[in-house]
Amino acid sequence: MVLEKGDFVKINYVGKIKESGAVFDTTIEKVAKAHKIYSEKFRFKAMPIVIGAGHVIKGLDEALVGSEVGEKKAVEIQPERAYGLRDPKLIKVIPLKEFKKQGMAPAPGMRIEADNKVGKVQSVGGGRVLVDFNYELAGKVLEYEVNVEEKINKTEERIRHLLELHFPYSEPNDHEIKLEEKRAIITLAEATKLKAEALLGKHAVARDVFQFLNGVDEVEFRETFRRPKPEEKKAEAAGSEAKAETPG
Repeated sequence: MVLEKGDFVKINYVGKIKESGAVFDTTIEKVAKAHKIYSEKFRFKAMPIVIGAGHVIKGLDEALVGSEVGEKKAVEIQPERAYGLRDPKLIKVIPLKEFKKQGMAPAPGMRIEADNKVGKVQSVGGGRVLVDFNYELAGKVLEYEVNVEEKINKTEERIRHLLELHFPYSEPNDHEIKLEEKRAIITLAEATKLKAEALLGKHAVARDVFQFLNGVDEVEFRETFRRPKPEEKKAEAAGSEAKAETPG
């Protein structure tokens, strides 16, 4: 089953910096723990993507074309097809007094934010602070070990696939999907209701549906609010009382 652009697939991968061999990203929990990049905030599982949609870096996206389901592949990606080249203009010299005004004592390795950019302090001396605002993987040659776990074919499951991608904080099976002629009616999971980023997620899902799914011309999102069950009310009340009794 040779894969091509527009295919819906799930992939597992390990991403390394070629120069150092350091693992910087993975979908595999045991690998993350072994290389000390594990986070409880991240769900380690096969990643849902559409090949050619830009859901992963360009070099990896391109390498998936022509692969097969179940195939493990090693890919070397040059900076131009990954996170770009380093830009000398993004290395700034900032007067130390500017940091002191903010009550900060900069030191090499410290991360700071300025003008909506995140930078890393390179050096401090002579009343000046050298800060690199390049993305940390810019200019790096990357190595990926990637495995295509499965390909998704049915329309409903493809929509669920997109929901899993763009609403990563909710369980994909908690969304309800109904297909009526050329319309997809989606009732979102409870976990999405209070998320500020949910609006962006809806736009992203609709965009990808229209681009990669023929036969669906309208996407309707619904949010259903249900009366809590008695046991849910008790649990909520108990939680509120516990917070009220907590000192400070």
